[in-house]
Amino acid sequence: MNATTKQPRAGFTLIEALMASVILAIAVSAAIVPFTCGARSQDVDSRQTIAASLAQDLMEEILTKPFEEPSDGDELPEPESRFGPDAGETLRSSYSAIDDYHGYTELAGHVVDPAGHVITDAAAAGLSRHVTVSYVYVTGQDVTESPSFMRVVVEVCYNGEPAVTLTRLVHWLS
Repeated sequence: MNATTKQPRAGFTLIEALMASVILAIAVSAAIVPFTCGARSQDVDSRQTIAASLAQDLMEEILTKPFEEPSDGDELPEPESRFGPDAGETLRSSYSAIDDYHGYTELAGHVVDPAGHVITDAAAAGLSRHVTVSYVYVTGQDVTESPSFMRVVVEVCYNGEPAVTLTRLVHWLS
């Protein structure tokens, strides 16, 4: 009698190779996920930093202006209905008082630095700015008198959603 013994084959079967590929794919994707999440988080942090800087820069610029229009000759605050740029104040650099900034808006892709140059940093893409100015009466203040406080709000949005909002209360010293 002739006994045939099977020799074990060297190598992998097709199923073993597929299983090894699946396990390798899972391991590689698990190793890559933290890096992609970290990169995304860094983009968000960078955008948030630029948004805060843009809001702070504009707020500081606004606060350098007087409470009252220097050219109108009276000592009374303007009515809110006259807030916004005056005739001839077509550029932000020509604004002469805090209330001139009311309604000021820079759309995404058109946000400018203090020198008037459009910001082209990739992290600033999608950012826009808007300013609101309004009178505020504080507790204990006589509402029959002229207002002596303004609330200035600078809001920076990313793709239309608020990213940073700064609010300041400004007191008028007559």
